[in-house]
Amino acid sequence: MWETIRGYLTFTRKERYGVLFLLLLIIIFFILPYFFKHSPGDRDPEAYNKMKEEVRKFESSRFDSSKENNRQRYTRQKIFSEELNQLKADKYAQLHMFYFDPNKIRTTDWIRLGLQERQALTIQRYLEKGGRFQKAEDLKKLYGLHSADYERLFPFVRISRSPPEFQSRPRYEKIYADDRSAVRKTDSLFHERSPIPEPRFRRTVKIYSETDVNHSDSVVWSALPGIGEKLASRIIHFREKLGGFYQTDQVSETFGLPDTTFQKIKPYLRIHSVTLRQIDINTATKEILMSHPYIRWSLARSIIEYRLQHGSFHSVNELLQLAQMDASLFEKLKPYLMVN
Repeated sequence: MWETIRGYLTFTRKERYGVLFLLLLIIIFFILPYFFKHSPGDRDPEAYNKMKEEVRKFESSRFDSSKENNRQRYTRQKIFSEELNQLKADKYAQLHMFYFDPNKIRTTDWIRLGLQERQALTIQRYLEKGGRFQKAEDLKKLYGLHSADYERLFPFVRISRSPPEFQSRPRYEKIYADDRSAVRKTDSLFHERSPIPEPRFRRTVKIYSETDVNHSDSVVWSALPGIGEKLASRIIHFREKLGGFYQTDQVSETFGLPDTTFQKIKPYLRIHSVTLRQIDINTATKEILMSHPYIRWSLARSIIEYRLQHGSFHSVNELLQLAQMDASLFEKLKPYLMVN
């Protein structure tokens, strides 16, 4: 035995030479890349200076652009301040009235109309956020506007309404009398009333027929809303395994049938006659018991073991003595069981 083990653990001279040769090759290939390592070389001064100059130009242009924006902003603020100071100094200009559109005039124009600077800035912020004056009476909604200022500004408001719905057009209403010639004026304008067109599309409500859950075939099931050919075959297969339905709610237990679809078809489900296929718990084998959807393998095994230990069942109610049987499951399963 030890000779056999020693034969597996020892090497011959050729095998030792072969191992040493392989180790030598591994070491050479491991060290070789260090001798051929790529050298980055010397830095090119011309290319480096060119890149440095481009970076400097880019930063300079960015600084100049920011500086130009600040200069323009400062110029606008300066012009506004000068106009504001001029308006404050010229009392006559502040009280000068003119026709205006409150959605288009500037802040200085509001001050020229006699409003305070704070009020003018508030209106400007309101317009910048998307607010609009739809009518002259909307000036009453301005916070801090005195009634005297409103009475002074109201006659000069002229709001332009460019959208078509605001443009005035002639209107007249035709009255269909016996002579079919009477015409009535409405608000001094005229507008011909065209007859109301009939709707282009009519909504139709589909009515489904009643479905007998125990005798309908796949064609009848497929006609229900949300039930296709696949769901119809699943419902029929589940019905055959159960041995028939005694309640319409049992259809909802079909594999893959959504609850929303079942709620749609539930009003059309009916049970005209109940003929269930029952299982004799005294003679049924374990395979027959397990083929029923409500009986799992543990319950089928318990029924068989109880029958072997205590003899035949005298009543279906004796199943309640099994540990795997609860009251709710028994009520569902009871119609399908019998004792012969």
